[in-house]
Amino acid sequence: MCGDLMKITGVMVQYYVACKRELWFYLNQINMNYEDENIILGRHIHKESYKREKKNILIDETIALDYVKNENGVTVFEIKKSSKLEEPVRYQLYYYLYYLKKEKGIEAKGRLVYPKERKTEDLELTPEIEGEIENIIGGIEEVAKMEKPPEAKRKPYCKRCSYYELCWV
Repeated sequence: MCGDLMKITGVMVQYYVACKRELWFYLNQINMNYEDENIILGRHIHKESYKREKKNILIDETIALDYVKNENGVTVFEIKKSSKLEEPVRYQLYYYLYYLKKEKGIEAKGRLVYPKERKTEDLELTPEIEGEIENIIGGIEEVAKMEKPPEAKRKPYCKRCSYYELCWV
């Protein structure tokens, strides 16, 4: 269902969609620079946004929801610093919706929130997206089995990645 071989996290899904090489580094505990200014800024935005909400809801030690509201149905919120990685963070949130549905029997909607940009995007899980998530889960498990990282592929956001020097210098 949600990855019998390993516990899949939303971060793994985001990294898989963004860059399989980044995922491989993460899975092999080659840690990024957590003092990177982009990461620090992201933490600050997360902490300072939506202060009245109960944040960081942990489910089954693998799923970390930024916050949840239950008004006209369950909505899962994901707070992000920037929309530059829009597609990868969409799939991170889709994975949370998928997990809630498959593992907990909870049908939920999602909302991506970019406070700095004053932008939101609503997401709903469809059967097509569920199939894509299942393929991503299988892909993550394949990357986890690799002995060395996948080849580097230049992406628009490489220069801001904390793994940049491992790939391009």
